[in-house]
Amino acid sequence: MGCGPSSGRQNPSTELKKSQSRTGAASSSSSSGGHKNINNNNSTNNNNNNSTSSGAKKTSSSSNKHHSTKKSKRSNSKKHRSPSPQPQLTIKSAILIQKWYRRCEARLEARRRATWQIFTALEYAGEQDQLKLYDFFADVIRAMAEENGKTGGDNGRNSPLMSALSHYAKPSLMDSEGETVKKMLEDTSPGNVDVDRNYKGPVLSLPLDKPQVAKMIEAFKVNKVLHPKYVLMILHEARKIFKSMPSVSRISTSISNQITICGDLHGKFDDLCIILYKNGYPSVDNPYIFNGDFVDRGGQSIEVLCVLFALVIVDPMSIYLNRGNHEDHIMNLRYGFIKELSTKYKDLSTPITRLLEDVFSWLPIATIVDKDIFVVHGGISDQTEVSKLDKIPRHRFQSVLRPPVNKGMDSAEKENQAVSVDEWKQMLDIMWSDPKQNKGCWPNVFRGGGSYFGADITASFLEKHGFRLLVRSHECKFEGYEFSHNNTCLTVFSASNYYETGSNRGAYVKFIGKSKQPHFVQYMASKTHRKSTLRERLGVVEESAVKELKEKLSSFHTELQKEFENVDLEKSGNLPILKWSECVERITGLNLPWIALAPKVATLSDDGKFVNYKEDRKIAQVGGTHAQEKDIVESLYRHKSTLETLFRFMDKDNSGQVSMKEFIDACEVLGKYTKRPLQTDYIAQIAESIDFNKDGFIDLNELLEAFRLVDRPLLR
Repeated sequence: MGCGPSSGRQNPSTELKKSQSRTGAASSSSSSGGHKNINNNNSTNNNNNNSTSSGAKKTSSSSNKHHSTKKSKRSNSKKHRSPSPQPQLTIKSAILIQKWYRRCEARLEARRRATWQIFTALEYAGEQDQLKLYDFFADVIRAMAEENGKTGGDNGRNSPLMSALSHYAKPSLMDSEGETVKKMLEDTSPGNVDVDRNYKGPVLSLPLDKPQVAKMIEAFKVNKVLHPKYVLMILHEARKIFKSMPSVSRISTSISNQITICGDLHGKFDDLCIILYKNGYPSVDNPYIFNGDFVDRGGQSIEVLCVLFALVIVDPMSIYLNRGNHEDHIMNLRYGFIKELSTKYKDLSTPITRLLEDVFSWLPIATIVDKDIFVVHGGISDQTEVSKLDKIPRHRFQSVLRPPVNKGMDSAEKENQAVSVDEWKQMLDIMWSDPKQNKGCWPNVFRGGGSYFGADITASFLEKHGFRLLVRSHECKFEGYEFSHNNTCLTVFSASNYYETGSNRGAYVKFIGKSKQPHFVQYMASKTHRKSTLRERLGVVEESAVKELKEKLSSFHTELQKEFENVDLEKSGNLPILKWSECVERITGLNLPWIALAPKVATLSDDGKFVNYKEDRKIAQVGGTHAQEKDIVESLYRHKSTLETLFRFMDKDNSGQVSMKEFIDACEVLGKYTKRPLQTDYIAQIAESIDFNKDGFIDLNELLEAFRLVDRPLLR
């Protein structure tokens, strides 16, 4: 970026050697080199003396020898004079180059941090939307129930969306051995599925062993899909093991004298392969803890899950899995896992999804290593207690996002709830919380769930329970790991290239010996970073972040333009960067370094002091190119992920299609959620334009393709 010397410039030490080699007739940068040159001169003089004759020539030779001695003395005296000023200039040049280098590094670091802020702000805004949406669902269903009690009617219960949501409106009340569970286990039995002759993927049989797991891994490396029969078989066997385990696992390293802890994988199968290659397969001598968030975001979530579950089946005492906030069906609807299952398994994805909901609910929620290290996915709060975690009926929380008590319940109804509010908060905190440098404990408003906890909360928790260290995951870190709270809280994140190729390293930590000294191993699954410079990798990541941010701004186009015009009293079409930044943060709710980002996301004046807000050409469009209502279109575009989540709620058979009625129903619910009612007639027009093949159904792929940014379409 022009913030340092060119790549062809020599380093300071090379320049120093070159400069010193030029000073004097035969001088050198080292004392040994100087002696070598003197010996060479003496040798030359001796050869000349030996070649001379006697007599006059002898006298001449003696004279020459005397003259040569004087010359040599003068030469030596020159060498002992004060050094030439050129080395001093070279040192100054080296210092200048060093300053340029440090300045360039600082600028790159500033760009990296700004890019990181964009990715995290957009990620957490999505999670916040998801939590708000689920709260909205609970309120809608509660209102329906109250209205039904008054009128005796169904009041919308026949609505496709409301029918789908009713299953997720409250915690699971079913007993682990109840009739509902038995029927689910029968319906998802591997015996119900036949393996066709054309199947060429890995074949599994019980009992599972390491050679079968190794073959399965090799098949996944070449993108082969495991047959649904074997997926169901793995899930059923894993469920038996998880069901027999306590909510908080306890591990002893007295035999292994070591333990390896891995963080989020998020469907990054390549990262899992790197871990197993570098650190070996789990065994009694090489135990593992995988700390949640195995699925979502990445494209091979089911492969990661099958390998981890298969390793648990082979040797349950050598690998322990903690539940993360993404081992949750509601999260899977939004962040890609359900979509992945539907794509790979079509109609058979339904029994797999149903069984996964139950299996996730049986995963342990924390692990304690030698009464010394507490391992949990998210973190803690000032209310977290291990004794309470031990007693939580975790299987009743098929979704941790599901509050156990609805508003308006009387005391008798609250007492009859399957789980208490305190238990739910304990679960929410350990899966959703994040550490902060500030003291105290307060709600995690950035994510929308869990708590922020300071160093004092960590110290109090560790002291109360006799632990030395808290290990958690949940947050992407640039280096793959990070210590905080005076080295008492360690974050480990194992998914490399999380936001974009080259965005971050993955890492795992290995605690070795009785003192459990941490040893970190970092990696990056993609080989691209080895062929490009840091600046080039940062450029690619930065470009991706800016692109996402521009899309976000475009979804607020109308609101931003109104805000700019209200602030621009002179109606000049230009705003000072500071005022522009304040407007953008106020409308989008994103706390970002907008002043630094302005040149990348807006059009600046020639002097770089003003933003020409009327030059913003990109705006949202849904469906065809007919005249579109800006407010409605931008609202749909802004909440397209939420709309997709609504569709996946309604798509009970995972067919990937919804009817026109279901689309309109979802848009109406979205209008209530955003508190911006959408006109039914206009929504119907959009639905027709999205239905590209005119079959009366909207394919989810058609829906996602319909959302795009265009250059100023016809608006009214």
